[in-house]
Amino acid sequence: GFIGTVLYVGPVASAKTQAEIYAGIAWDDVTRGKHDGSVISKSTNQIVRHFKCGPTQGSFLKLAKVDDGVELTPQLMRSRYVRPDAELVAPGNLLSHVARTSSGREKPIEFWGEVKLRNRQQLEVVEEISLRMLGISKPPPDVASVLEEINEFSHLRGIDLAGNLLSDWEDVLNILRLFPNLQTISLASNRINNLGTVSMGTSFLKVKSLNLNKCNISSFQTIASIGAAMPILEELCVAHCNLADVESFDPSSETNQDENKLERIFKNLVLLDLSDCQLTSWQRHIMKLHNLPQLESLIVNDNSIECIEVMAVGDQSAVFPNLTSLQLAGTKISTWTALDPLNSISSLRSLRLRNTPLTNTLGVGEVRSTAIARLPNLEYFNASPITTRERVEAERRYVSTVSRELLLVSSGVNLASERDSSGGEGGSEKQAQLFAKHSQFQLLLDKHKDTMLSLANAGSGSSNQGSIGEEIINVTIRSMAAVSCDMEPLMKRLPRSLKVGRIKTMCAKYFRVDIDLQMLHFRAEGDPFPTELDDAEHSLFYYGVNDGAEILVNEIDVEALEREKARVMEDHSRRVKEQEQHVTVLQSMKKNDQRINALAAEMSQSSV
Repeated sequence: GFIGTVLYVGPVASAKTQAEIYAGIAWDDVTRGKHDGSVISKSTNQIVRHFKCGPTQGSFLKLAKVDDGVELTPQLMRSRYVRPDAELVAPGNLLSHVARTSSGREKPIEFWGEVKLRNRQQLEVVEEISLRMLGISKPPPDVASVLEEINEFSHLRGIDLAGNLLSDWEDVLNILRLFPNLQTISLASNRINNLGTVSMGTSFLKVKSLNLNKCNISSFQTIASIGAAMPILEELCVAHCNLADVESFDPSSETNQDENKLERIFKNLVLLDLSDCQLTSWQRHIMKLHNLPQLESLIVNDNSIECIEVMAVGDQSAVFPNLTSLQLAGTKISTWTALDPLNSISSLRSLRLRNTPLTNTLGVGEVRSTAIARLPNLEYFNASPITTRERVEAERRYVSTVSRELLLVSSGVNLASERDSSGGEGGSEKQAQLFAKHSQFQLLLDKHKDTMLSLANAGSGSSNQGSIGEEIINVTIRSMAAVSCDMEPLMKRLPRSLKVGRIKTMCAKYFRVDIDLQMLHFRAEGDPFPTELDDAEHSLFYYGVNDGAEILVNEIDVEALEREKARVMEDHSRRVKEQEQHVTVLQSMKKNDQRINALAAEMSQSSV
């Protein structure tokens, strides 16, 4: 079946039988319907709107065709698991299927441990149950009649009800109360609205993890009420809910102010996911949570946050006292200075920053290197650990870059864009602006000055050209291509400014791999995921290739590439065809609407 939301129940003005009752549906698939909830009345020839939705999202169905979900019963729960006495899938430990070898012979497929697995998957012994996407919409109608059977599952500690048809908090709470020992609950992707006047009671004192992603919650008061009913809650996910009203949440309006403060409500909360919750300001929205005492992981991906504003609130100087992990992917961060206030969160150790205006204009290596230098407390960036050597190299590179900028300013040389924006400002003012822009520069300069000066002096003995920024790094170039994978790797000392195209030329000569078929990756020591060097015009510095890195040379599989191209073309053609069909349907509907409107106008004139 198809999923939608009932927005209207009653007679339809365009129906042949006015007494018949229909359900007005807004489909989740916005192209499945035929109208926007309005019809032409048979009696008045006027447009009558029964509900409002997208132009091709609405439909009217007879009530007999509407399935409003099923009840959560013991029988439904048991249907998810195979009975111990059911027929074996692999009698004799052999499946009915076979595998064909390269020589054409058939090999039987063995399946061992079926009985042991089946015994471990019985409801009487499992601690967590998944009831995802079963169309569950309500509890048993007569709980007393099934209470004895339900009590057999009272040991359950986790229940997953994601993707069902739950829409009423009373029904949800009545279902959850059937399992008194629950610690983990998932209600994601259900059409649950705000709590309103519904009371949660005291039945959820053991719950530690709650998932409310993609529900219809649009009030932070609902979240606070849920938190108050679950005093030991440790993990809370409310992604894709509109919680912009957190800005106006004020515990002082409640009778007991202390009990309604967020730091008291969520005193045990460790992880909070606020991805895509319509949050636009760190100061007005996120700082409402600054006093959560145990919060370690905060996820605010895909919110329109432009900068971080961490400051003392009231008499307290410590904000987010235990926050160790922060995710800002998909936000509107566009400058490095917008992230500098994160240094005031002394406990922060991990940051995820992707798909932002700032990172989209820079290379992966440059983003990582700059973030490591500007945020000295980080131990992980984009889920990858930061080694001691990587931090030292990133900090020295950062000092070199800023030093060159200061040198250009002091010598009166600046870029055209800087001249346009700064007008006639003097060198001292520009230097002050640079120091303000690079708040970590002076600390890092003092930290690495002696080492960098010694390196610079050593370099000047052999050459009078170059600068601190022109570092030489040691790399190992290893071939993974079939024609040369058994060759000894190349050990090279290369400048960071060397472009990827030059390295490809070098590899073509040594490893005999055509330049056009080369695919280069690099990986640092301890990093399990190589990074592709996908642009021949970019330098090693752009990708953040460090001293001691390994460059891997792979050869593109031409046949596989052709197959992929054919698959992409086929997929493209299919999408174009679907779009053309969609456009045709829309044009046909538009013409039908025009004919209906014209006919209605004619009939209206003739009746006059």
